[in-house]
Parts: sequence; structure tokens; C-alpha cells
Amino acid sequence: MTPPPVLLIIFNRPDVSQRMFDVVKRARPARLFIAADGPRLDRPGDDSLCARTRAVFAHIDWPCDVQRLYRDENLGLTDAVVSAITWFFDHVEAGMILEDDCLPSLDFFGFSGELLERYADTPQVMHISGLNMAPDRPFSPHSYFFAEVGHIWGWATWRRAWRLYDFSMADWPAFRHEFGFTASPLRRALGRKFASVRAGRKATWSRVWYYTLLRHQGRAIIPSLNFIENVGFGPDATHTRKDWHPLRRQASSAMTFPLSHPPDLTPNRAYTSLLAKYHYGSYARRASELLWTAVDSVRRTSH
Repeated sequence: MTPPPVLLIIFNRPDVSQRMFDVVKRARPARLFIAADGPRLDRPGDDSLCARTRAVFAHIDWPCDVQRLYRDENLGLTDAVVSAITWFFDHVEAGMILEDDCLPSLDFFGFSGELLERYADTPQVMHISGLNMAPDRPFSPHSYFFAEVGHIWGWATWRRAWRLYDFSMADWPAFRHEFGFTASPLRRALGRKFASVRAGRKATWSRVWYYTLLRHQGRAIIPSLNFIENVGFGPDATHTRKDWHPLRRQASSAMTFPLSHPPDLTPNRAYTSLLAKYHYGSYARRASELLWTAVDSVRRTSH
């Protein structure tokens, strides 16, 4: 299958960007969108690093419609990613999204292309993950299964789903009760993160995307194999500075095509439990999230 349109989100890491682009060149998508945030004024050397990173993508040597969104000023991680994805879906109906440190296997392009087409008119399906956090476990006999939320280290979606995204989470007060103590473990864990966003502690774009999926009873596709290896760990990373991370896995190119499809959209119970454990995190993180949940509750009662 022809790869779908691909959005590459880059910044100031030429080495990891080159590794990611080497795979994209092998996939040869017919439409390629490249978005780059601008250099930070308070970081000497950013100008040079940003320029070197953009130079990686200067020459596209296959037939391809290429669009570039290169910022002169630095927007910061969240605004840069959100604006890049919005720009992407101003031009396409569906596509893949890869940040610079997400190294995909070639199978992810065919996997995404087939499923973006298959579920194009199924509004409940909102997300296709490239990552499986436990690929050695037999969650399903099929090529993929469903969960309530997915992962954003290499993913795909549709314009119809992204248009539901509201970074302000304006309707959170009306839906906060759905993430309280009577909710499922996954919703409780994520509800604390959503409250933290609203309280101003950690307003990341990905947390709001998870909220969008749950708010609209969406489904995320999880592959039976893992297609993504994050290669951006180290001191230059924004969030992945340590060498170990629970989502860091080797990428596989062993998917069998044509895909075997599950019979319905029911979330996989075993993977849901794993997601809840991951999103609860360490005891220190749980304590922090509970604190900010309390702050959000105080603000709610004071208005």
C-alpha cells in the first residue's frame, strides 16, 4: 500500500533527525510535511543546530509533494507540535505523525495506510499507535487491538479526530466527575493528569489529546508488534533524558500483511490494565498528581 501523508516534527537534533529521515526515504511517501520550531534566543548554538537539522531535509530524492513550515521564532514544544499538526490537517484528511526521535519500522507506513483507509468513516476510531509497550505479550490473535487511549511516539489520525482537540479543555468542569474515584483505574489515573493540566502544573499537548479521546469515547489502535523505537534519549531531550523509559522498545518489521482485523472495537482488558499502571506512574508521581488534583478541586469550588 502507498504510504499515507507524513508529518515530520523537527527542531534542533540533526543526528536523530537523520536516522528518522533515512527510514522515511525508504518508505517514499508521496506527500511529506516538515515542521520545525525556531531557535531559542537564550540557548547559544540553537541557530546552528536548527539550521543543521533543517539541512537534513533539504533534498528529497523521490517523487514527492513537499510542504515546509519553518518557524523563525521559538514557540516551545507544546505550541510548536499543536500548530504543526493543525497545519498538517489543513492540507490532508489523514496521515502519520513522527517527531524527530521516533524511529519507525517500514511496516508502520503500510500498517497506518491500510487502517487510515479502513476506519476513515468510523468516527469512534481516533488514533493509530505505532508503539506497543509490551510487544512480547499475546494481547490479541489479530494484527492489532483497541484501547481507550494510545501512544504518541509515532502515530496516525484523521482530520475529523484532530478537529475535536481543544487545548484549553474548556468542557473539563462538566466532565471532571467521569474521572473521579468511581471511574475505572485508567480513567482515574488520567483524570489526575487532566486536572494537573487545568491547574497549570503540566499542560502538555499529549495529555490534552488523551482527554480528547476519552471525552469523545474514542478508540486507539495498538499494533500487536511494536513499530517505534525512541532514539532521542539523552541530555538534549526535553522529556527523555534518562536512558531507561517504560515505553522504550525495539522496533519490529515482522508484521504479516494483509492485516488480520479484530471483530469489534472493544478495548483490550489486559492492555487497559497496563495503561493504567503506566499512567499512575511512581508513588512520587502519584503524590504530585493528587496534589494538583486537589488544587484543581479548590479552584472549582471557589468559582
